[in-house]
Amino acid sequence: MRVFSFLLCLTPLLSFAQLTPSFDDIFIPMRDGDSLQADVYIPANLDSAEVVLIQTPYNKDLYVNGLPLGILQDVDNQPFIWVIVDWRGFYGSGNADVSDVNRGEDGFDIMEWITQQTWHKNRIATWGPSALGGVQYQTMIEKHPNYTCAIPQVATAHQSYENYFYGGVLEEARLNTLDALGYGLSPLVMANVYKNALWNFLDNSTWYPSEIHVPTLQMGGWYDHNIDEMMDFYKDSRNISEVSVRNQQWLLVGPWVHGGTGAAYVGSVIQGELTYPNAGTQANDYSWDFLNYYMLDSANGWDSHPKINFYQMGENEWKTSNNQEINHSTEQVLYLNEFGTLQYDLGLGQSNFQVDPSDPSPTIGGATLHPDLDQGPYDQSTLEQRSDVISFETIAFSDPIEVRGRIKAILRVSSDRPDGDLVIRLVDEYPDGRNMLITDGVQRLRFRDGDYTESGERFMQPGVKEEVQISLPFTCYTFMPGHKLKIYISGNSGIRWNVNLQDGGEMYQSGTGQIANYNIHHDSDSPSRIVVPTNSIVLGQQENKPSSIHVYPNPSSGIIQIKSDEQISQIELTDLKGRLVFEDFEGQEEIKVDDLPSGIYFLKITLHSGSFQTKKIQIQ
Repeated sequence: MRVFSFLLCLTPLLSFAQLTPSFDDIFIPMRDGDSLQADVYIPANLDSAEVVLIQTPYNKDLYVNGLPLGILQDVDNQPFIWVIVDWRGFYGSGNADVSDVNRGEDGFDIMEWITQQTWHKNRIATWGPSALGGVQYQTMIEKHPNYTCAIPQVATAHQSYENYFYGGVLEEARLNTLDALGYGLSPLVMANVYKNALWNFLDNSTWYPSEIHVPTLQMGGWYDHNIDEMMDFYKDSRNISEVSVRNQQWLLVGPWVHGGTGAAYVGSVIQGELTYPNAGTQANDYSWDFLNYYMLDSANGWDSHPKINFYQMGENEWKTSNNQEINHSTEQVLYLNEFGTLQYDLGLGQSNFQVDPSDPSPTIGGATLHPDLDQGPYDQSTLEQRSDVISFETIAFSDPIEVRGRIKAILRVSSDRPDGDLVIRLVDEYPDGRNMLITDGVQRLRFRDGDYTESGERFMQPGVKEEVQISLPFTCYTFMPGHKLKIYISGNSGIRWNVNLQDGGEMYQSGTGQIANYNIHHDSDSPSRIVVPTNSIVLGQQENKPSSIHVYPNPSSGIIQIKSDEQISQIELTDLKGRLVFEDFEGQEEIKVDDLPSGIYFLKITLHSGSFQTKKIQIQ
């Protein structure tokens, strides 16, 4: 089994010293006669204590490098006993039978064993991210009487088609990572690439909010691939968990990644290319307060704590709510137009781009899970250099624009190929020119009707306009004054998502595929738009006008027209290497480009007022 250097189960370590378990490699008997291997860490100054249980598929032995919640080497000065158990079929428990595994029952049996130990008092809590979080929900189903509270992070236990096929597209990089970690899911997933009875069964049988019978502190990150589902799961936990604990469900969401394949993790300050100094202690602090309240009867006021604590990115402030959900219910529509703008009026014309599956646009950060991919917020500006990516942006905002919820893009699309994908990347364009990723989504065109069954396929017809909706995961973001809301549209994002061959053939086959030409339509009969959940009173105060400079046609093979509300003082055209290929100081509104090599160029237009805009131009 391959093991990544950054495992999903550990807080990054600050010391090279090692811990020594009080009991090492002991075997805990299961009801089927097998045993699971465990380590137990008991503070030296305690004869007995309450227990925090971790069930892991990522090797319990690695915890000799430090325990979670900032304990690291200081085990003796904390109040809990830690029991860490390898999952059935993994590492020290590798010999246990996995033919009919029920990890919830294993969790119950581990708890039953703990209650029989002389060093255990009465209560048991659980902790852990990702798979270590999902198994906590599976254990809840069994309802052990000593199970007291849980801290699942960046996790649900839900298994559904959409978990693996976002918008009908396989999240290939994450599946490969799960295989490398020893889950061996590819044969099952790839044998069921359409939504079918198996997925329906898993969908219905693994949604566990109704089984929650203990208080939980659920933790998520806005750059985690589970966040969208976690928001729905938390809402249900407030509605359909056992009545006795419905008012004891808490949610903490920070500007965090999933962790596991890089240095960032839930609770770290550095996330991708950004730093959040005020988000570095909450995960541990909240966990300690929660555990102390429920495990040690501490009078720390946890019960009066707001139910939801969430980080509003961009604004970079923590906010709270006692509601079951935090999304803005009002939606603002922004229309795309041929000039590359997002505006409040209907657009004009169309935008087009060409997609070659042999040269996919790259994945640059985001909610990824693969050792070869960055995680979290990264600058997307290099996408400007590609001819297979188009972008649309608002004017710079004069007031803060608060977005909270799920943004969706509703595009009117035509193509000359029967199938393809559309990827939307939502970014914040900073005043300094950076384009920092907030979230992204994808939709396979053959499934554009939202029916992911085999009978639900409907292929594109050449030149026929079709409506395609791309949904983006739940996010909380404030666009600050001087910033712009911007989207990139492309036909793929490799290596995160499977690259569509665009030939309409059987999915997930090898081959070079076919080049496709896409048109995004903007006219009143075919309005392409994005729908933004926002505090619309503020958003409505922005100027309702498009950019003052328009450049068309784009792409162009002969002449580029420039129209401006103000007088132009200078025009500069440079290639991708920054070489000046054209310059004019006479304010002309027409440039001949038929003698230039095809490719991507940048047109800088300076006005007499001193302001300027730079447009990406494709010359064919």
